[in-house]
Amino acid sequence: MDVTQFVEQHRSDWERLDQLVAHASRALGGLSKVDLREMGALYRQVSSDLARVQSADADPALLEYLNNLVVRAHGIIYQPEQTRLRHLGAFFAREFPALIRQEWRPILLALVVAVLPAFWCYLMGNLDPQFLSTVAPPGMRDRLERGELWVYRINPIKPAASSFIMTNNIAVTFTFFALGIAFGAGTLWGLVTNGIHFGSIAVLVGQTRMAREFWAFVVPHGALEIPAILIGGGAGFILGAALLLPGDLRRKDALVMRSRVAVKLVLGCVPILVIAGIIEGFFSPLPPATMPPGAKFLVGTTIFALFLLYVLQAGSARQRRMTKSQ
Repeated sequence: MDVTQFVEQHRSDWERLDQLVAHASRALGGLSKVDLREMGALYRQVSSDLARVQSADADPALLEYLNNLVVRAHGIIYQPEQTRLRHLGAFFAREFPALIRQEWRPILLALVVAVLPAFWCYLMGNLDPQFLSTVAPPGMRDRLERGELWVYRINPIKPAASSFIMTNNIAVTFTFFALGIAFGAGTLWGLVTNGIHFGSIAVLVGQTRMAREFWAFVVPHGALEIPAILIGGGAGFILGAALLLPGDLRRKDALVMRSRVAVKLVLGCVPILVIAGIIEGFFSPLPPATMPPGAKFLVGTTIFALFLLYVLQAGSARQRRMTKSQ
C-alpha cells in the first residue's frame, strides 16, 4: 500500500472527524442528528484506516495521530454511564423545571379545563340531588353512607396496587399528551371527563361523613399526581396549538419544533408519577388508627410546597447565581 497516496485520499475524513470530536468535547448537545450520524460513520471508517496503516508499517507520527483520534471519538460515541446519568440529573435539576415555567400557559389552561367541570359538578350536585346519580359510580352513595371508603381496600395488596396505580397514571398522562395531536380536542375531552369524574366523587363524598378521610387519602399523593397529569395535559395543548396556530411555519414544522418541548415535559412527569404511585399505594390508604388524617394533610402540604419550590426555583437564574457564589 502506498501510504502517501492513502493519506492524501483519507486526510479530509480524518480532519472532519477531528472537527466533530472537538465540537462534541465542548458541547455534545450542540451537534445535530446529521452530525452525530456522520461522526459515527467516520469513526468506523477511521478505525478501519488505522488498522490498514498499522499493517503497512507507516510513520509512527501518523499512527499516533490516528490512534489518538480513534480513542477520542470512541470516548464521545460510547460515553460511560456516569456521563449519561449526569445529563439525566441536569435535565431534572435545571431543564425540566425551567420548561414548566416556560410553558406555564398551556399547563394553566389544562388546570382551568379540569377544574371548571369539577366546579360545575359541585354546583349541580348541591342544586339537584338526582344529578350525581347520573355521573357518579353506581352504589357509591350507599357504601359511603355505611361508612365504607373504598380506598382502604388497597392496604392488603399494597405492592400490586402501587404498581397498578403508577402504571395507570403514567398511561393517563401520556394519553392526554398524545390526544393533543387531534388539534388539542382530545386533550380537552380527556381533561373535561376526568374533571367531571373527580368532581362528582368529591361532591358525593362531601355529602357524607367520610369527607375528611377521603381528602386525607387524596392530598398526600395528589400533591404530585395532579400537577403531573396537568403538565401532561399542557403538553397535549402544546401539540394542539402547534397545529392550530403554526404562525409563519408550516403545520408540520411547527409540530416538530414544539413536540420536542412537549415530549420533554411529559417524560419529566414519569418519575413524579412513580413517586406519587408509591405514596398512594403505601401511605395514603393507611387507616386513621395508623395515620391520623391531620398527619396526612401535613405530609401532603409539605410535599406540594417542596414540589412548588422545585418548579419555581430549580434551574432559575437566581438559583444558578447562588450556586456559583458558593
